[in-house]
Amino acid sequence: MDEKDKFPSSFAGTQFERYVDRKEIRTIVETLGHTISQKYAGQDLVLIGVLKGSMTFMADLVRAIHGVRVYVDFVKLNAVGRSKESAGTICLSKDLTTNLVDRNVLIVEEIIDTGRALSFLKKRLQLASPRSVGVVTLFDKPYKRAVPVTAELIGKKLDDAFVVGYGLDLEDYGRNFENLFQLRYPN
Repeated sequence: MDEKDKFPSSFAGTQFERYVDRKEIRTIVETLGHTISQKYAGQDLVLIGVLKGSMTFMADLVRAIHGVRVYVDFVKLNAVGRSKESAGTICLSKDLTTNLVDRNVLIVEEIIDTGRALSFLKKRLQLASPRSVGVVTLFDKPYKRAVPVTAELIGKKLDDAFVVGYGLDLEDYGRNFENLFQLRYPN
C-alpha cells in the first residue's frame, strides 16, 4: 500500500481492499472534464461543490475543464435527526456566495447514494433562477436511491460497498487517499 493510502493505526486497514485505482480515477476525471468542456464551450459555468467530500474531485475536475470560464463555489449540507426510522432534515450549514441568476450551474458530487441531499440542493438552487442546473458525480450508487434524482454526468457506477478515499472518508480519515478502497467484509 502506498504511503499516501495508509489507514491510521486505529483502523484495521486489512479490512479494506483497493477498489478503484488512481489511474482509473484520473481517466474518469479527465473524461468528465472533456465532456464538460465540450458541452459548455465558450460559456460561463458555476461549479458548486458539496463539502467536504467533493473537494478532491472538484480540484481535479476544474483543472480538466478547458475553454470554459469556470466559477467555483461550495455548499455544506448536514442531515439532522437521521435515524433508522427517519431520513432526517437536510440543513444548509454553508451557503453560496455566487449569484446564479441566468447562469449555467453544475453541482459537483463525489458520490450519489440516497439522493436526499442532492434533491434538496437542486430544488434550492432552482430558486436562484439559473439558466440551467446539472449534476456531475464521480461515483454513483443508483440502487441506494431513496428519492428520484439523477446526474447528467456519471463517472463510474459502484457496487454496494462502503468506500473510502479520494474525498470519501471514514470518521474523517481517508479523504487524502489517491485510490478508492472498499470494505472487504461488510458488517
